[in-house]
Amino acid sequence: MSIYKVSIIMPVYNAEKYLRDSLDSIVNQSIGISNLEVIIVNDASTDSSGEIIDEYADKYSSFKPIHLQKNSGGPFGPRNVGLKYVTSEYVMFLDADDTYTQTACEVLYNAISKSNVGVAFGRYNRVYDDMTLISYSPYDSKNNDIKTYPNFNFITALIWKVLYRILYGKSMEYKDEILIKDIRKNPEILKILPSMWTKIVRADKLVEFKPFVAGEDLNFILDVFYNSEILFINNESIVNYSMRFDGDLSVTKNVKFKLVLDTIQSYKLAIETSNREGLKDVAMMMNPFFVNYINLLRQGDFTLAEKKMLFDEISEIDEIYKNKGLMGFALVKLIKFLSK
Repeated sequence: MSIYKVSIIMPVYNAEKYLRDSLDSIVNQSIGISNLEVIIVNDASTDSSGEIIDEYADKYSSFKPIHLQKNSGGPFGPRNVGLKYVTSEYVMFLDADDTYTQTACEVLYNAISKSNVGVAFGRYNRVYDDMTLISYSPYDSKNNDIKTYPNFNFITALIWKVLYRILYGKSMEYKDEILIKDIRKNPEILKILPSMWTKIVRADKLVEFKPFVAGEDLNFILDVFYNSEILFINNESIVNYSMRFDGDLSVTKNVKFKLVLDTIQSYKLAIETSNREGLKDVAMMMNPFFVNYINLLRQGDFTLAEKKMLFDEISEIDEIYKNKGLMGFALVKLIKFLSK
């Protein structure tokens, strides 16, 4: 039996600017650092991240540093390595440029250990330079950051308000906690972005991350959700999610062909999985992702051969994306057009 209540897995790549803040947010958890197994996987960083990790490991016996000699190319690699070292019954995740709220681990541990669900999760704060906004919830009509983005001009904001209602529909009645026994019968929970760092998962429900640069979190969450009862804690923020877009901190913040290709392939796998599981409202989950993908696609500069690969991928999605409705139909056709 493990001496720890929760294992935390943190992938790290060139995160020296923010790593101390992330690690300190773990050290200062209300549940107590002695109850947390902190598995930090250094994905062959070229900055001082490795030294910082070792510094904390020397100071705290519950920190387990793992230094990879070769970069994995995405967070899926170090997360899968970290899974092999887990000893506790429950597992959480944190990225190296984000921070936990002070009671995050205690709130999630109490929720999952008392309810006996497979996964419990809360919301998160999007932290910009000039504002902090709480993440979207289908059970909260008043406090949803998805309605507000700092850099939208008037026209874009107006268009987004219309799209918002079409994509997400009307908010449901507010509840502090929502127990979902089967997401096939309660698909509205899938409107929430994967945000895996807001979740605690029972170790026997864990699966490996798929080898995608982007979208690995979506497929991980779906694999867990389809095989678990879920407790959503609507009134708790678990993570401060930093909206930073600088440097090489995250490969997913650089618009490269590998990122764009992996993203569309991960979406295809998510649709295939949901079709197989009998989810009738796949469009409810996927359409917001496709809106984001259009923005990602427009930022790239690809060769004709690369565009052909993207076009082929979206064409395959078009075949399997059933009951997508008018919005889904329009989004897929637009992505096809942009891929030509």
